Amino acid sequence: MVFVTVGTHEDPFDRLVAEIDRLVATGEVDEAYVQTGYSTVVPAHCRHDKMIGFDAMQASMKAARVVVTHGGPASIMQALALGKVPVVVPRQSRHGEHVDDHQCRFARRISDRVIVVMEMAELGPALRDHAARVAAMGPSAGGPERARAFAEKLDDLCAALLARR
Repeated sequence: MVFVTVGTHEDPFDRLVAEIDRLVATGEVDEAYVQTGYSTVVPAHCRHDKMIGFDAMQASMKAARVVVTHGGPASIMQALALGKVPVVVPRQSRHGEHVDDHQCRFARRISDRVIVVMEMAELGPALRDHAARVAAMGPSAGGPERARAFAEKLDDLCAALLARR
């Protein structure tokens, strides 16, 4: 099962929801569960919920063969902390998915420990070849230890920025 989360940002992420639904419809993906958020596309071929709680999110990520997430740091770190190497599809401002492209910049910055998909045409191949791509990253690229260390550095950076206020 592929688990997809678009997060809770109020702009729709229709491109991602539509593409995962298409991949399931064509048989390129066996099964998907999608947290659709404020997307206006309603998947016809995937189990889906608009919003899910933290415990359901954790359980879905744990059960998934592959986690696909928007470019939000919390969702990415949650997947990494569970030992998953997520496929990250950043929201892009040119598609009206966010106010700017900070998710794209963040995804590129951590591209050594996640699989980044910038264009929807890349999603199918990223899902199909996920295991091989993860193996090519090497053992130190992902996993819970790396995620925890990254989260600590992110917390330190946020604390330093807040202290400057």
